[in-house]
Amino acid sequence: MKYQAKLLSAGSWIFGCLTIMLIATNPVVPEASMFNGVGMWVALGIFSVLYVLPMLGKLIKCDYGYYLLTGWLAINMLLYIMAGVPLLFSGGAVGLRVLLGLVTLFGIIDVFFWLPMALVPQQPLQES
Repeated sequence: MKYQAKLLSAGSWIFGCLTIMLIATNPVVPEASMFNGVGMWVALGIFSVLYVLPMLGKLIKCDYGYYLLTGWLAINMLLYIMAGVPLLFSGGAVGLRVLLGLVTLFGIIDVFFWLPMALVPQQPLQES
């Protein structure tokens, strides 16, 4: 179960990064496209650091990592829900809108599979 939790965490990180990149590609206002801009890379960096910190807790044998990652995955659900705004109201390419919809759908499914593991008595990310 420990490896399944790590795999779902990595999947959630990948889907979150893809969501940020697709939102930057397909903004509500096409003139404000910031793909490959500084803001997109800063957002990806912060997003990645927030996923790496709980995993570092596991390496130094601290017990906080599991709780941080559980909370971060719950907050990550907000990113997927908020990605629906450009999806619904953008005038961009239909292919990008469909891809953004699929990535956010897979991200939501990933989080829904991960969160029940967080509610079990044993902590899958903290087992040795």
